[in-house]
Amino acid sequence: MRIEMEPSASLASTSSPASSASAATTSSNSRSIDRDGTRENDNHTSCENEADTLATSPTAASIFARQRPAYEKLAIGPLMVFGEMITGGHYLEVLRLGKQMTTGRSASDCPSYRSLHQTCVADSGGFVPAFYRGFLPWGLAQCLKGVPVLFVQSEALYQLRTRAGWSQGAAEKASGFIGGASMGIFVCPLQVVKVQVVASPHMNAMSPFQACVKVVREKGLSSLYHGLLPMTIRRSLDWGIRFTVSSEVKSRVVERRRAAGRSTDLPVIELIGCGLVGGAFSALTHPIDNVITNSQKPMPPGAKRDLLSVVKRMYAESGHRAFTRGFAIKIVDNAYHMAWMYGVGTVVYDHIRNTLTPEGGRM
Repeated sequence: MRIEMEPSASLASTSSPASSASAATTSSNSRSIDRDGTRENDNHTSCENEADTLATSPTAASIFARQRPAYEKLAIGPLMVFGEMITGGHYLEVLRLGKQMTTGRSASDCPSYRSLHQTCVADSGGFVPAFYRGFLPWGLAQCLKGVPVLFVQSEALYQLRTRAGWSQGAAEKASGFIGGASMGIFVCPLQVVKVQVVASPHMNAMSPFQACVKVVREKGLSSLYHGLLPMTIRRSLDWGIRFTVSSEVKSRVVERRRAAGRSTDLPVIELIGCGLVGGAFSALTHPIDNVITNSQKPMPPGAKRDLLSVVKRMYAESGHRAFTRGFAIKIVDNAYHMAWMYGVGTVVYDHIRNTLTPEGGRM
């Protein structure tokens, strides 16, 4: 049985002289493993270094060889979102949405985070109800937004490297954008409903089905995809930046550890740190996020919701502040979210991989 190898992924040579001579005439971008596990290589040292680099990638399980896609990531994504949301991520998002939906040109027109928190606690009847306001069932349902991103990113990375022949760095950056776009398409209806719930407290008492029916009856089926274009653009840019920055930070940390003669296997705390930095940088997409929120919030019947109309209305109501409100909490929210997805998620996936393949094989 032969296992397909990713073109640029090469391993240390343990072949016989005959096989080595054969490998010397083979392109450096073609590698294979025979039935006995004999590895063909034309450059022992450089390939060892490249293998070490690839082994430190957050998608290492799909780099060398695989027998199937990393389907585990379809479950790991929602699990990481759930962990992040129940430990504070959901409430950060509630406060951010409250900030984003205010109007007015002066700073006094926009409530402070402290004021928003106090209002939320008063309206909800206590801190704990406020902390999880809208989480059941809406926030819980939105955990589904984690379904596509890690899996699609991993699969796109593998395909770009094996079929398109892209370098590790270029493929990892592009795959982040692709994974983010898939997330935007997937999560748009859930986000529309959540914005409606946050803006309309009486909808908290409704079941997900009842609320969806209410939105569709009052605004039409197409309303579930209000803001789809900016949502897709924003998620694509957001996750592209997250993976690009996180992987770059991780590469630098790995190089420092290697130079110091330490293991290149990063502990969970350092992986979380890489995710925190990548998530914080992704807050640069916040103006687009504000446009999305304003295109989805409740508005008078007949109000235009296309991208240009929403941008014009936001500027007319609040000036440039309309595009920057909630930026501070967005940095915190994104950093915390990516710490879970990139840091904890990598550790969980590696644990699952090692459990299913205890001898260190690739899935």
